[in-house]
Amino acid sequence: MSSTFNKDWYSDKAKIIKQDENFMIIDYGCQGKGIVTSYTLFDGIQLSFLDFDTDISMPSQKFNPNIISITHCRSGRYECEYANHTVSYLPEGYFSVTGTQHLPVSFSFPLKKYYGLSLVIDKQSLSEEIKKMMETIPLNLDKIGSTLGIENNGYLSSTPPKLHHLFSELYEALNIEQLGYFKIKAIELLYHIDQLTKNHGCDFKYYDKRQIQATKEIQTYMITHLDERVSLEQLAFRNQINLSLFHKIFLQIYGDTPYSYLKKYKMNIAAHWLLNENMKIGDIAVSLGYNNASKFAIAFQSVYGILPKDYRKQK
Repeated sequence: MSSTFNKDWYSDKAKIIKQDENFMIIDYGCQGKGIVTSYTLFDGIQLSFLDFDTDISMPSQKFNPNIISITHCRSGRYECEYANHTVSYLPEGYFSVTGTQHLPVSFSFPLKKYYGLSLVIDKQSLSEEIKKMMETIPLNLDKIGSTLGIENNGYLSSTPPKLHHLFSELYEALNIEQLGYFKIKAIELLYHIDQLTKNHGCDFKYYDKRQIQATKEIQTYMITHLDERVSLEQLAFRNQINLSLFHKIFLQIYGDTPYSYLKKYKMNIAAHWLLNENMKIGDIAVSLGYNNASKFAIAFQSVYGILPKDYRKQK
């Protein structure tokens, strides 16, 4: 059994950059970085590692109608848009189990960088040999779907210790272990997923795309007006979104509160300037919206654990 490149699953610009009988490495062809390493483990079971650094929204793969998809986010954040114009998020350290009805039509990464994996089971394409093997374990894919309610809303959960260990082993094995290792680990993963109940997880939170867009426009304003004192109440009113809802959605998209996110964003810029520019610390403070250098120094130390003047000495 060899890996095959299905053009329908990727963008028009996607191309294979490495391939052998066990796996393919695909350049997604997006602006920035988009590398997918894909293993065909069995007929109907595919394991893919996604390594992205882009802010472009991309269409999802086109799957058959009887799919189970297990997705884990190791770092970053995974944004999914659905046919009904709602949006959900897979945060760092979480995993999801979804059926065909809850697969997205497009995906993107609000933090730009994302690293994760997906195990996709196409139940229609499973061979009789694989079905018999699963019966002997036993593994019941239909039970997984019904128990976790994946056709109703999808399943979302922080990663428990056993699964965290399994996912970590998969990441560490990439480009090191042979195909047989990934086959064993995929079956082991399915075994543990089969032990889960709905009570272990939580429902996906879905938000209207217009609310997502309004929140992103406010975030764009925040990071392009760094020298201003930003009033979130005024920005929410201007973008016609309830302030409380804005805070909830911002946390879903960016994994942080607006002011904490903005402070970290400013301090990352400050760190770059301290090491690479000859700007005075007072000028950096003013450029980032601080009235004086002492308030800026306190904010910088809260993020980097060191005062700006001492950080600059590392230059």
